[in-house]
Amino acid sequence: MPAEPGALTLETWLVGRLQSAPPELAEAVWPLVRGRLEEGEDGLIQAALDALVTAAQGEATRSAAVTLLAADAILTYALEAAADPALGGSAARASRLAERAGPGGLIGERFNEEEMTE
Repeated sequence: MPAEPGALTLETWLVGRLQSAPPELAEAVWPLVRGRLEEGEDGLIQAALDALVTAAQGEATRSAAVTLLAADAILTYALEAAADPALGGSAARASRLAERAGPGGLIGERFNEEEMTE
């Protein structure tokens, strides 16, 4: 169901957050999240995980560092969005997202899987 005209969406919320971010970081975040915004905060978590994997697989370059910072920012934004009442969020919702994403969740699964294959 499309958002009501003028309603706050995850995308408009994120635009507001990224306005105060350093330009290089904001420019790195958008391509990583653009295809995931429809999935809500879970999509942001997946975007952050994808960026973490990309940064971890490459050489230690400035570009990889920016990608790593973008991944961290996206993860933070996902948790903030989940907690923001303006988006229908709450502390409980953010807590549940953190549990699903954390070391025993998606992040742990993704990185433990990769360690096992190395």
